[in-house]
Amino acid sequence: MSLSTNTKRVASGSRSSASDPSEARWPPLAYWVKVAAVVVAEILLLLAVSLVLAVGMDPLVVWLAERVGISRGRVVVVLGAAFAALVVLFAVLVVPAAIRQLGSLSNDLPTYLSRVQAQGGWAGNFLQRTQGIAKAQAFLQGLPGRLGSSFGTVLGIAGRVGTAVLGVATVFVLTGYFMVALPRLRERAMVLVRPDVRERAEPVIELALVRIGGYVTGNFITSGICALAVMIGLIALRVPFAIPLGIWAGFADLIPLVGSYAGAIPAIVIALFVSPMTGLLTAMFFIAYQQFENYVLVPRVMKNAVHLSFAAVIVSTLIGGTLAGFAGALLALPVAATIKVLVIEIWLKDRVSEGDALARKNLRDIQRRERA
Repeated sequence: MSLSTNTKRVASGSRSSASDPSEARWPPLAYWVKVAAVVVAEILLLLAVSLVLAVGMDPLVVWLAERVGISRGRVVVVLGAAFAALVVLFAVLVVPAAIRQLGSLSNDLPTYLSRVQAQGGWAGNFLQRTQGIAKAQAFLQGLPGRLGSSFGTVLGIAGRVGTAVLGVATVFVLTGYFMVALPRLRERAMVLVRPDVRERAEPVIELALVRIGGYVTGNFITSGICALAVMIGLIALRVPFAIPLGIWAGFADLIPLVGSYAGAIPAIVIALFVSPMTGLLTAMFFIAYQQFENYVLVPRVMKNAVHLSFAAVIVSTLIGGTLAGFAGALLALPVAATIKVLVIEIWLKDRVSEGDALARKNLRDIQRRERA
């Protein structure tokens, strides 16, 4: 009896041990739940970005449709074709120049470093003490071999690039769809609201859309001006790679607060390779432009956009960037502006109608600051 029992235990143990490797090859259920959650979150993020861009482009679509006298669908097709033409023009004019300039960077970097070391100072002493020139040459010479031998690295880079391209293409298509269907989507959204609150909800939604549209439009305008100004400034200072650095500065300028610093650092570093004076002049140029953008350009362009305090901008950007990276930082201020509209129009005004003196005082302060 015991022998048969032991035999059964051994057999069952051998079967379980034999099945362990196959079970180990499959991740647990929690892994698949996390993967599904990440996929759903990325899809929702793409939808949110597309909808915000469509809302931001809606005033232009309405203006062109009324001005030219064509339907929204045709306006969207024309805008999509213009955007595609700009992308092709960018690829033809900028990408080859950027590749050539990046290639010359790898060739000229030792020369730049040698010049910095010959000029002395703290930078030259640091390069001499750390043997920075020799290390840079060894790194650049061994880089093609390391990239070629690491097939997994190449696949990883290709996968990231492919994912980014697919994400941009998805946003492009969804934005076009939302631009065409935005009036119908507004009507469908109002159907979801109860009839007794529909009359009040409609102006609230309209105000939130106006705030989002104003922010998106203004952000695109200021970023385009930033890119053009940086290109001209770097060309005047004879800083290499002016075109890609200007494009990067304009792209980074889309991020509130920290975007200007992210756009300036690469240009300043490359300018320091030319000469310490060029690096200093480049840093002064970015400081001067940032003052112009903060105190002249943004107040004019964003005059009636989000109406958020400095603290609200910081907190919203930090939360959005932490949760969803670059896209989250872009969506942070429109979301915060929408929440502010909902709080004021739904909660604060209800308190005022109930006779709350403190709520009335706060509402007056908010309205006075927005009119200023």
